[in-house]
Amino acid sequence: MLKEIDITKTRKPAQMTKKNLYDTLTDEFDGIYAAFERTEKDCLLQKRKEAFAYFQDQKFPSTKNEEWRFTNITPFVNDTYNLYSDFSADDETIEKALEKVDVKGLDAYRLILVNGNINYDYSQLPQTDGISIRSVSEVKNEVSFSEKINQNIEVAKYPFAALNTAFFQDGYYIELKKNFNLDKPVYIIHIYSEKENVFLQPRNIIIAQQGSNCKFIETSVCISKNTVFVNSFTDILINENAYVRHAHFQRGNANERWVTHTQVNQEQNSRYDNYLVTLPKADLVRNNLNVELNGKNTETHLYGLYLVSDKHLVDNHSVVNHKYPNCQSNQLYKGVILDGGHGVFNGKIYVQRPAQKTNAFQQNNNLLFSPNAVINSKPQLEIFADDVKCSHGSTVGQFNEESLFYLRARGIGEETARSLLVNAFAFDVAEKIHNEALRDYVEILIEETIEQAQKDNS
Repeated sequence: MLKEIDITKTRKPAQMTKKNLYDTLTDEFDGIYAAFERTEKDCLLQKRKEAFAYFQDQKFPSTKNEEWRFTNITPFVNDTYNLYSDFSADDETIEKALEKVDVKGLDAYRLILVNGNINYDYSQLPQTDGISIRSVSEVKNEVSFSEKINQNIEVAKYPFAALNTAFFQDGYYIELKKNFNLDKPVYIIHIYSEKENVFLQPRNIIIAQQGSNCKFIETSVCISKNTVFVNSFTDILINENAYVRHAHFQRGNANERWVTHTQVNQEQNSRYDNYLVTLPKADLVRNNLNVELNGKNTETHLYGLYLVSDKHLVDNHSVVNHKYPNCQSNQLYKGVILDGGHGVFNGKIYVQRPAQKTNAFQQNNNLLFSPNAVINSKPQLEIFADDVKCSHGSTVGQFNEESLFYLRARGIGEETARSLLVNAFAFDVAEKIHNEALRDYVEILIEETIEQAQKDNS
């Protein structure tokens, strides 16, 4: 059996001279790869080496790259970072973090990760053989795990996904057994706490075997004054007749940067629902959500809500690839861009030639609060089949002062009135969240965001 080695002990001490992230990655890869060679099998090592070669060839994307045209990451990758965490959060830090992301009335299991590593002491996991929850470090030398790495993605097209493949060390691995129905959601909480600037790359996998049914809720919280840049990759593999509901709540601070890639593969007669809610104030949020419909009669629903405030950027990119007949996808994203905020939406739907009888819908609606709010919206359809029902659209409107006046004339305070109008705008997305506690949580977060934005601008 291969012995696990702590990668953090192989890296050099923090550099005294400033070094950008690309130089740090290229300088340290050989030493980190050498440590991986002592713990991992050849099939995974080969994928790591190939992925890093792709990254070296492409480097970090610039605004000359069409997929990153509106998102300039240069200021963020020019900073100096450590590549792995060697800091263990104490009980007080963990409890403080959990308090920040507590959802009142939510009945759920709990999976806690601290700096990418599962903390079993604070987790409350299902006690059943129907679901297996382990750390990636436990399973990464199993053949089945190595085979799944980048199985459904052309990693050469995604520099951050390639980078994650080359460097990931840990994350969560969840597998639901055949025909197992999980009785309540799993609330996955990622806690980050660091003594120095750090670039972390967790790798996560969810596998829903044939006929299984499950719900997952994810969120992240950072308890640190230092900069945390998280480049995460999550594979979701949904087998025949399985149903996965996946909600992701993103709420950051000014010293946080997030690049997330969620890669979903659906087999025939399966269903996937995704709910993505992004709120200020992370410096950078880039979400890549790719769904491959690899079987007949699949169903996919993607709902997004993003609020962006001053000097913050939220960039949502999605790809839905229809490959087989009689499938349907539905995508609705709504954005509220506050004063000085910048939002990006780029959604692509591909309908391949065999995918007859496809029903695909995509809509992006945006509400601008001020002349200093910016949105770049680009919904796209590429259809190669001829018997389909497909539509896409985008709207951009300004905040309705008449509606605000109407509410204020009836004795409602300005902050409350603005929150009501935003909640009304977001209703089409929020109502899709069937869990009442989560829906109430979203409404509270919207209200707090609007109130804070008005205080910042007063």
